[in-house]
Amino acid sequence: MKIFKSVLALSVLLTMLVACGDDSSSSVSPDSGASISDGNESSSSNKDGSSSSQKSSKNSSSSVDKKSSSSEQGNSSVGGKSSNSSAVKSSSSFELEPVCDDGDTTTVEAFGEYIYETCRDGFWEADSTKSKRVVDSLAAIEKNKEHPNMDSLFAGYKGEYFEFEDPRDGHKYKYIEFHGYTDDIGSHATFYVMAENLNYGKMVSSSTTKFDDKVTEKLCYVDDEWFCDNHFGGLYTWAEAMNLPKVCDSVEVSSNDACKAYADSARNSEKMRTIVWQGICPDGWHIMNQREWLYAGGDLRSKALWEENAGYNRTGMSIIPTARLQTDVYTALWTPSALESNVAKAVYFYSTSNNADLSGKEITRRTFRSVRCVMDANNTLIH
Repeated sequence: MKIFKSVLALSVLLTMLVACGDDSSSSVSPDSGASISDGNESSSSNKDGSSSSQKSSKNSSSSVDKKSSSSEQGNSSVGGKSSNSSAVKSSSSFELEPVCDDGDTTTVEAFGEYIYETCRDGFWEADSTKSKRVVDSLAAIEKNKEHPNMDSLFAGYKGEYFEFEDPRDGHKYKYIEFHGYTDDIGSHATFYVMAENLNYGKMVSSSTTKFDDKVTEKLCYVDDEWFCDNHFGGLYTWAEAMNLPKVCDSVEVSSNDACKAYADSARNSEKMRTIVWQGICPDGWHIMNQREWLYAGGDLRSKALWEENAGYNRTGMSIIPTARLQTDVYTALWTPSALESNVAKAVYFYSTSNNADLSGKEITRRTFRSVRCVMDANNTLIH
């Protein structure tokens, strides 16, 4: 019985051991194979999946890149096309479509300059440029009634300034001696001339329309007497400067008895060129004539007020601008040369040129201009 029980227990134990060995083997081999196989499949799946994923990713990347590229291309294309189209259109518009009417003019301000343009063939073309300071110098005076600094008026002259006092009103003038060789008389010549514009007479407003022939009347720059008294001098019509009745500003001088005295002295153009005519100058002085102006040619401008094309005042004449146009500052001084009708000659200085028109420019006698006086004595050009 004991033996039977022992055999039975041993049999059960062996059965359990066999069962355990089978489970372990089964667990290792098939499961391991399955695991490897699954692992390979998984690996393959991963490989495929990875490949697929990479492919998908590549496709996705490609898609994104392509899309991005397409987008960039699209942007570039759109931007470029738009830009190019716009540029072409703009260029085409600028090149083909007129932007102005021929003959029109305009002024453009840029980089401290005024650019003066004229429309030609439908487009603006620059004619000239001018420093803004030049145009604005007298413009500021006119607008703000400013008084300029005149300290440099006589600067630069190395010679001697003499002084003359007008006995009529006590006004004092600087004057200088000109001495040099002149071709037309073939010898050296000397004369004395005021280095300032004449300032004589009663100031009247620029709006005045009725004048008194019994009184010497003058305008002052911007209707401010300060300018008359500070070297600008008075501004006179031609007849006023010649001390003739106002009618002589508008008639042929030889046709009117009021102008007869002048007409008899200035019998022809050659005589007018060298005529000695006192006009409103003090006794012993006369209006600077054309021959004297031509002889005085040289560096006549003052350093003051011109700003552009200013002179060095080497001759001592100290010419300054006394009027302004939109594009220029200038001065004009009467000569005793009246031509037919209502014109006379005046000497001009412009800021746009270093040269002066000393031969005289024909202008209407009713305009108001400056006067320089020359001493009668010691003048080898007239004696």
